[in-house]
Amino acid sequence: MSTTQPAQPSQKFKLDRITNGRITFLALHGILDETFEGQKVAESVRTKKIVVSLREVRRLASWGMAEWMNFLRATADRDLYLVECSTYAVNQMNLVTGLMGHGKLVSFYAPYRCGSCSEEFETLMLVPVERASLRDLPDREKACATCGGSARMDRYPATMCKELTERAVFDIDDEVVEFLRTHLNYDLAPDLNRFRAMRRVSKGNVYLRLSGNIAALPAELLAKASEGTTVVDMANILFDPEELTAWRSYVKEAMVSVASLQLLDCPPGFLEAAVRPEDLQTKLKIRTFALQYFCPTCNTSVKGIVDVAENLEQLADGAVPVAYCPTCQSALVPRAAESVLLLRRLPARERDPELDAFVARTRAVPVDKLEDCLVARPAKPARASAVSRFIVVAPLAALVLLSSGVVLYVWKQRQEPAPVAGATAPVIAPPATPAFPRPDWINSDSSYRRTKEEGMADANDAALEELVIAIGVKISEPFFQDNVVAGYSAARTKAFAALQATEIDRSSPAYAAADDAVRKVRRRVVEILQGSGGAAVPARQADWYWEEYKVEKGAGTEYLVFVRYDISTDAVKSLVERYSATTQVNGSAVMTAFPALAWQYPDFTGGAILTKVGGPLAGAVAPQQIVMAAGDQRVLDAGGLARRVEDWKRATGDLALTVKAGDGPAKVIQVHH
Repeated sequence: MSTTQPAQPSQKFKLDRITNGRITFLALHGILDETFEGQKVAESVRTKKIVVSLREVRRLASWGMAEWMNFLRATADRDLYLVECSTYAVNQMNLVTGLMGHGKLVSFYAPYRCGSCSEEFETLMLVPVERASLRDLPDREKACATCGGSARMDRYPATMCKELTERAVFDIDDEVVEFLRTHLNYDLAPDLNRFRAMRRVSKGNVYLRLSGNIAALPAELLAKASEGTTVVDMANILFDPEELTAWRSYVKEAMVSVASLQLLDCPPGFLEAAVRPEDLQTKLKIRTFALQYFCPTCNTSVKGIVDVAENLEQLADGAVPVAYCPTCQSALVPRAAESVLLLRRLPARERDPELDAFVARTRAVPVDKLEDCLVARPAKPARASAVSRFIVVAPLAALVLLSSGVVLYVWKQRQEPAPVAGATAPVIAPPATPAFPRPDWINSDSSYRRTKEEGMADANDAALEELVIAIGVKISEPFFQDNVVAGYSAARTKAFAALQATEIDRSSPAYAAADDAVRKVRRRVVEILQGSGGAAVPARQADWYWEEYKVEKGAGTEYLVFVRYDISTDAVKSLVERYSATTQVNGSAVMTAFPALAWQYPDFTGGAILTKVGGPLAGAVAPQQIVMAAGDQRVLDAGGLARRVEDWKRATGDLALTVKAGDGPAKVIQVHH
């Protein structure tokens, strides 16, 4: 952790690029606007590993945010690391869903303010090092270098710290670790337990070099990397006999596609724990394995490598090959009594000089010259099918602000299964990506629904709710930023995190509950927007599209629906002004309550939020409270409350206001003349 004074980045966008071996380093500066062409930048990068510095990012303009989303989408098959994120970038990632995308946040700057002298300074948070303490950092004080007083973290990075603890732990590629150590002086070291898989292919033969703990082995991904005759080098693996589920899944999946699966240099005890007798009756072969020997002269343990082909006769008789101590040349005593039965079952393999030569050559190749199996590779283009498809397209997708040339996209990374073919074609198992081109305007994700109508309704709500969030990002009014944004942003992030955590099984009750919660709040946000946003709220879709898929479990199909809304910059400006303007109401000041507050308050249905209290309302209500109804009439916005108060002033009697105060239920209070 290091501390610096806040940097003063320039306004004009600039991109610096460095290519270091198989890593590209991009440093973004200034304001991300129309001069930042995200997709072109991504397409110009030839490496699979990208490190992006956001230290000098001052602001993301609307177009720049859309281009950043394009950059994320175009690098979906790359290993992307975000470093040195500025305070502004951290705030935006915390406020806007999907802005981090598939990037791995390695480090960010958090601002502190001293309570004694008001000095502001920044501290670099190195996520892999400080992950265990991130949740507690916002509650800790830091000494001010100027006066020695106590400084605390700003609320937005504090919220980010809490959210980061709920994100999945990520690994940093070894080459990237070395790059960060060398170029940014990060105190990082490769994780020896981290699972790695490197590959080389030659003439139908595959060499896989595994290392690290195979409990974290991604079975499906590794099985896809196995084909033809696959030789798996096990020399550097770590394993726990009680944690072999992932390995067994890999063997089962790989057996379907390979002609032969051959294990090389299995560590001591691995055959007994991880190889089953029935495996040896099919395609699994053992090339070499390690045995533990004991030297009675040196009184030391020695690991010996046994070549099955050279010692097959002895192994078939249950005899352990003779070995000699490399130090004193004494005969070694084998410690393999428990493996004798398995050794007798080891099958012979046919001699293949070309394969043997390929394995010998490749074992000598440095790791940085091999292909990383755990980094996604671009999918091969699918051939267009002659069968017509149920395609009319539609995901909850992008909000495209076409009339002004400003584009705002809703984005989240996802791998889609293939669509169902026409009525005369069978429903097929889903491959990794759609087998047809989607419209160019689609740059987002939708949720699977059982009917197109249900999907359309959800897509509409999701797109308009994202518009609300985008409007909130543009509002700079101090009261709004200090009292509105933090509350709804934290609640919204928590809801989406709960949904994402359960997406692995969309048939589970947990996913259904999280999905239902998100859908209901989105619907309320949209209803409040439509009631309070006026004519600037888009009323009609500009385009839509849908896809039909086979369900993951059971029979039947489901749908993805996408919609597009076009909205001008004038309309965006109107909405920003509508939700940031202050209206005077009989000595008090109010703003139209922001629709996204529905994420924070389950009973919020719109209204006017008090920013200053005076006149007859003083003593009855307080700042930050929300007036949701006046008498028996619902309050939709600040103007509506002003009209109700004016009517009351001309009448007699008390004014009953339904007021929302904090997390408690709304209450009715009486205002007297």
